[in-house]
Amino acid sequence: MLHQDNPVIKHSHLPLFMLMVLAWRNLWRHRKRTVITLSSIAIGFGLAVLSIGIGDGSHNSLIRNAIKLGEGHLTIQQRGYIEAPANHKYLADGLTLSQQLAALNLPANIEPRISLQVLSSTANNSVGAALEGLSSLNDPRVEMLQPLLMKGEWLKPGDKRGVIIGEGMARKLKTKIGSKVVLMAGKKGGDSQAQLGRVRGIFDSKVTEMDDYLILSNIEFARTFLVGEGADENKQPVTRIAIFLDDPDTLAHWKDKIKPVVDSDNVITMDWQEMMPQLVQFIIIDDAGNYVFLILILIMVVFGVLNTVLMSVLERTREFGLLRALGLSRRSLLMLVFCESLLLGLLAIVFGWAVGGSIHLYFAHYGIDFTSLMGEGANVMMGAVMDPIIYTELSWDRVTQLTSIIFSVTLASGIYPAIKAARVTPVEALRT
Repeated sequence: MLHQDNPVIKHSHLPLFMLMVLAWRNLWRHRKRTVITLSSIAIGFGLAVLSIGIGDGSHNSLIRNAIKLGEGHLTIQQRGYIEAPANHKYLADGLTLSQQLAALNLPANIEPRISLQVLSSTANNSVGAALEGLSSLNDPRVEMLQPLLMKGEWLKPGDKRGVIIGEGMARKLKTKIGSKVVLMAGKKGGDSQAQLGRVRGIFDSKVTEMDDYLILSNIEFARTFLVGEGADENKQPVTRIAIFLDDPDTLAHWKDKIKPVVDSDNVITMDWQEMMPQLVQFIIIDDAGNYVFLILILIMVVFGVLNTVLMSVLERTREFGLLRALGLSRRSLLMLVFCESLLLGLLAIVFGWAVGGSIHLYFAHYGIDFTSLMGEGANVMMGAVMDPIIYTELSWDRVTQLTSIIFSVTLASGIYPAIKAARVTPVEALRT
């Protein structure tokens, strides 16, 4: 009669729904312990979200500024230029390349540029410099540097002599607005050529490498040096073409579209990662530091969950022994404890994102001002500039990654207590 009335003995296992109900009730037998565990996980999760959000925000800030001040999301230039830059390595037919790119209808800003290594001289001093010939006022480099102009005015279209220099170079050359600057460049054959420029403006970017080294001009002025190298001016020679995509996420797609059209034995298309390998390496190393912090958070989660579930198991040893004596299988007992870990993991994700998500949304809107923490030049890393106010950023990949890691670790933490519960023998358990 007892055998017929007791479904536990009859079936030797409990259905999943009943296991989940029992697991939920067991979790809240000790509310204070469960709440403390969930709170510690939520706080740790929130710190992890903030740390990774700041890391991603600062990295994306560096990348965006590096692309704007650099050579775009994609760069077309002579093959081998990046390994050994030289003034005689240029794209002789820039006009045809520009027409080929225009035919692709790229959702992007396409900027022909000329980059040259020159010696800038005045009556007072001479310094090495990088001359950058820009083709339009819509160039992202203009958009970033024009607001930083401290003296004079920006270059006007058609100005074939004007140059813009940094505050550091102006100080070294002892020049002012309207001063003459002679720019000299070596030719492939060993001779040299020179052009006279006039200082139209002086900028202060707070980046020493840029203020001391960069000279900007209209592309027509810089092109005179390529003509001196033997280029045909009518073909609009350039050293590179910078492509700034409207949607950075389409970079791989458009790179695959452009390469078959323009690449040749002499021409190559490169993305920003290939153009700035040092910045990529820096971000990888810095990301590793963020993951070390995440590992510390995970260790805290493991001990918190392990403590909660294992203590619950040890307190119910006699209860588990009774269930085994009534016929409950080891498998059902293991699944019961494992379900407690499963529910705890789900609650940890909910509590964690409630705290971490709120922190992220706040700082994604208001940002964190690092101005007071940054000394002069501290916001410059690998030649790229980081904004002083950092907004936390989390991609959906990061959200999925964090959720999966926390949930998996919480679930894994319940394996040992579940196995320990399943090993309970009725006789020994009932003696405790």
